[in-house]
This record gives sequence, structure tokens and C-alpha cells, in this order.
Amino acid sequence: MIQITAKPERTFALVVGIAKYQESSWNIKSGATVEDALKFACWLRGQGVPTDNIKLCLSPLEENQELLNWGLSVEGANLQNIDNIITNFLSQKTGDLLYIFWAGHGLITSERERRLFCADVTKQNWQNIDLNSLLLLLSSDSFQIHNHICIIDACANYLLETERRPTNLGGKGFNSGKPRTDSQQFVLLATREGEKAKVIAECKTCYFSQAVRSAFEQAPSEIFPPDMKAIAEEVKQHFARLKKNQLPTYMYYRSWDGDIDKNYLNPFEIPHNIPQDEIKEFIDREKEFQDLHKLFQENDVVAITDATGKGGVGKSELAKQYAWRKLEDYGGGCFWLDAEKADYLGTRLVNLSIVHFDFNFPQEFDIKSKIEYCWRNWRQSGKVLLVFDNVTDWAQIKPYLPPKGSRFKVLITTRQTNLPYPSLKLGGLPPNAALELFINLMGKELIEEDLASAKVICRMLNYKPLALCQMASYAR
Repeated sequence: MIQITAKPERTFALVVGIAKYQESSWNIKSGATVEDALKFACWLRGQGVPTDNIKLCLSPLEENQELLNWGLSVEGANLQNIDNIITNFLSQKTGDLLYIFWAGHGLITSERERRLFCADVTKQNWQNIDLNSLLLLLSSDSFQIHNHICIIDACANYLLETERRPTNLGGKGFNSGKPRTDSQQFVLLATREGEKAKVIAECKTCYFSQAVRSAFEQAPSEIFPPDMKAIAEEVKQHFARLKKNQLPTYMYYRSWDGDIDKNYLNPFEIPHNIPQDEIKEFIDREKEFQDLHKLFQENDVVAITDATGKGGVGKSELAKQYAWRKLEDYGGGCFWLDAEKADYLGTRLVNLSIVHFDFNFPQEFDIKSKIEYCWRNWRQSGKVLLVFDNVTDWAQIKPYLPPKGSRFKVLITTRQTNLPYPSLKLGGLPPNAALELFINLMGKELIEEDLASAKVICRMLNYKPLALCQMASYAR
């Protein structure tokens, strides 16, 4: 493992913290990202890095003018300022080490590029920095500071053009020049693809930044920069000491010598067949979602049942949402089985194991033997979630359930209420949530013309999501 040395006086830094955006709906209310950026700049000063070497970009700028009294230069975190600092300040410097710290929003493009949003982002113009091209610039002969430590506490939402993203995302890319053989980078990322960076609002900090800061504070003060391999390991241990349900976060790092370590599987690499069709907006089921999650903490088999006994309350939708949102917890895979066709469950299980894991069963095995073989020889490590959707008779699926006490978890959706398993009973939506769903389905302008009638329709349909969807479809 390579360990570089650097003098504080020959160290530079770009520190960015963005809590307010021109697109105000993106604002981070607690201001945690700005607080984390300030604390990181203070740590750099405490290490002896000259104030003139630290470029601090914050949003909101007006609330941080007191930093001028510390001797720190504070600028707005808009694209022009950040581009100018990289292109016309840092690119002209010669030194031992560059720190880049960024806290704010970001996304992953369909080409798997990470983008970091600047403060002047709008709905029409998503001003952003292309992180991939920035890292290439830093490691090229166009840049004279050869060693870089990049700490990125930013979201990595996976947003396509079809999800209200601008067709031409644009953004600032950098011309990198020729690669250098003596350039070293250590990159720490808070989020995996598709995930949001998490904030501890009451403490005005982000989970990842807090973990990194704690690791820096524990590092031997006489060593600069700190041993980044040890820092990364301490951050990982910090995560491990927290309860998983309090920290749906992720850590990735690329070491000085190019080795990559991922703390959790990328969900795009986890085998699954979760349905993606007709996934509706998840309205006012957050409590039920959390209750379902709690049931799985103590049980291997959990059911979502119908309190009305008549269907249409959203059992399957809640199961889909649970499978998607908790996919990272099930590194062994997540598989959806239509239990309404109970006679084909065994064949379906066997086919899934062949498609996803290339199982090759002995020819003399019957279906029962093949299923037992699956449970014993599951090839993907981690917990596994099996969803048996629309069960009409739980006794029919019993032969296809994995052994108790294994790493397999089972989620059942059914109208039955006499199951021998812990159950979450769903009824209709609360009236306000049902009305909100109906408005989303029909269009706000149309409903507002006769809001009273919309409320009557919701009540007549017993506030059932499926009935509301069918009514909206019929009305359109």
C-alpha cells in the first residue's frame, strides 16, 4: 500500500458545501452540508495548511461572511466560481497534495458518470461538475499537484431523461491532457449508484462526513496526511457500529494504487426479478413500510394481508416498494413469484436459479430435490428475499418455502388472515392520502373544478388505491 508524504504549506484544498440551491425544492434544510464543509476547512487549518491555499465555496454565501474574520476566502458555490478555482487557480499551482471535499446533491447518468450539482442549478439548467472528468484532469500532465484526496459526500441518484431530467444534462467537463504515471489519487464516496447521502438533521451533519471527520481526529497528529487506508477502514468500522436501519448509506474508496473497495454490493449487480411495471407513487404508506421492516428484524416469514378481505388495498405495491428500497440488504438476491399459479411455483424457482446462477441439476432430480439443492447451494452471498405474491392458500406454497433459520426471508401477500406467520394488515388509505392519489391520477386542475365530488368518489370506493386507479382510468 502506497503512503504519500506532503508538507502542509505545499497542500491545497477545494472545499464545497451546498445547502441552498437556486432550485429551492432541492434545499437541505438543516444546513448540514455547509456545516460539514466548514468543519473540514477548520481541520485543514489545524493541520497547518495556509488559509490562502484553501478555497471555500459555500451556499448560502451571505450567512457565512463571518469566515472572512478567520482569514478564509469564501466564495459562492456556483459553477462559474468553482470552474474558475479549478482552471485558473489550482491548475496553476505546484504542490504536494490537493484535497477536494464536496457535500451536496449529485446524480449518476445513464453512462455511469457521477455529476455534482452546483448552487445555481435550476429545473431548466442542471449546472453540474463532471466528477469523472475532474479526476482525469487532476491525474494528467495539465495539473502540477500530483497527489489528491477526494472526499465526496453527495447523492448519486440514478435519474434518466424520462424522470424529469433535462434531455441535455450538460455540465462542466475538463480537458485532461496526457495521463501522468506519478499521480496518485485516493477517492472516498459516500453513496453507491442510485442512493441519496443521508443527513443527521438534529446534529447538522451528514453521516458520511461525520464518520470521515471522526477518523481524521483519531489519526496520529504527527502524520500528514493521515494514512488514508486506515482512515477508510475506520470509516467502515464507524458504519458497522451503527444500526443498519439508521444508516442506509454506503462507502466506496479507490486507494492510492488503484485498488477498489466497496462496502456494500451495487444494487444494479444484485440478482432480482422485481416487477417494474405499473409502480405507482407511494402515498402515505410510510408507517406500514416501517412496520413491515420491523417485522423482518425478528421473523423469517412475514405476510401482508387484507383487512377488508376484498382486495385492492395495495398489498403487492407495498411488497414491490419494500423489495426495491431494501434491495441492498439482500445481496443474495430478491425474487418475485406469482403464487396465484401455485402449480408452477417449483418450476419457476428452478428456472430462476438456472437463469441467475447457472445451476446444473442432475437429470434424475425431481422438482422437490432441485428445490432442496437450491437452498443448499445458493451461489450468491448475503441474505435472500423471496416474495410470494397473491397467495390464495398458504398450504400450497409450504413445500416451496426455504428452511427455517436460514439466510432466506419470505414475504407473502394474501387476502387470507389466518396465516401462521406475523402479518401486516392493510386497509384503505387515509382519506387525505386517497384524495391525493386521485388528484395525481386525474390531474390537479381537473379535480379542483369539483373537489367535493372527488371526495365523494374516494369515500364511495372505500379509499382503496386499486379502485381509485381503475376509476381514474375509466374517467380518462
